[in-house]
Order: sequence, then C-alpha cells, then structure tokens
Amino acid sequence: MKNIIIFLVFSYFLLFSCEKKKTDTFNLSYIKDNKNIVLNFKNNTNTDIVFLAPNMIGFENVKNKDSQNVYAIINTDKQDKYYQKIVDSLYIKALINENMQILIDLKRPSDGHSVFYLKKDSSLKVFYKLNILRTAIPSKYKQIYHPYKRGIQENYLERDYITKFSKLNFGKAKFVLQPVIEDSLFIKVSEKDTNY
Repeated sequence: MKNIIIFLVFSYFLLFSCEKKKTDTFNLSYIKDNKNIVLNFKNNTNTDIVFLAPNMIGFENVKNKDSQNVYAIINTDKQDKYYQKIVDSLYIKALINENMQILIDLKRPSDGHSVFYLKKDSSLKVFYKLNILRTAIPSKYKQIYHPYKRGIQENYLERDYITKFSKLNFGKAKFVLQPVIEDSLFIKVSEKDTNY
C-alpha cells in the first residue's frame, strides 16, 4: 500500500511538472500551402503576450547560402493597431536619428516588424505570401527566422527601436522577445519556378 501511495504521488508530481512545462512556452511552427507560408504561434503560457514578427522571412539556399531570391512577405490584418502605431513611430525616429530620413518614404511592405497581441492559451496564424524570383537557383531552401537576437546584437537600427519597444508598459500583457521554434521549414524550388 505504501508503495502504491509513493507511486501515485510520484506520478502526480511528474504529470504536474510536464503540464507546467507545457504551459510555460511561446512556440512557433510552420505550415506551407501552395502560395503561402503560415507561421503558427501558440501561447501556452499563463499570461497574455505581445510579440513582434518580421514583415519578411528570407529563405537560404542549403547549398550556397543564397537568400536574396526566395522570400515571403507578411499578408495579414491581425496586427494590434495600437502597438503597431507605436513600433512604427519608433522605427521612424530611429531612421531620423541615424540621418536616414529618405528611407521613411521608401518603406516597403517587407521592411520592419508587425506587432501581435496573443491571449494566454491561444494561437494565431500569420500568413506570408511566398515569392520566388526568376533568378533563384533550383534547390532546397531553409527558412531564416532570426527576428531579435541577431537584430538586437548586430543591427543598430533594429536594436534601437526594438529595445525601446520591448521596455514599454503593455498592461497585463508581457513582451516576449522570441518564440521557441518547433521545427524548420524547407521548400523545394524547381526549374519551373526559375529562369534556369
């Protein structure tokens, strides 16, 4: 009887530990359909979160590291309008501070980041339109998703405005720098997609 009680207590502790681990992550997985890349964000934490997603995802050629010709541009209206205005204004201020005002009027849909608000224990699908330029090389490509660690450490412009944005008061929500990436997405570019 004593062994059964010990086993039950241990099982309950193990189950509770696994459940706690599961509810403490912000995850990203990828889905691909014919023309879109879908980023599936899951908030398995106990709090609402605010996070940024890049407006463009590049794809890197597995063989020769070419990342200029295969990319996906965000295609959604799910951004949090209030926080999006804030991050956009911080981006413009960063351009002004670096004497790069000319880029303000030249901003493309692929530039910058989009802001999303995700309630606890919920998920969000963000769609990106896949673009394969005719100059792409037929090959296998892997997605590149390095939104903030690289940006904050290496790119002065992103480091400036993302760091300022991350320190704002988001009320009951918490800013999360980067999701846990569950997998890697590979796409195959064939000759029919290119001029080769």
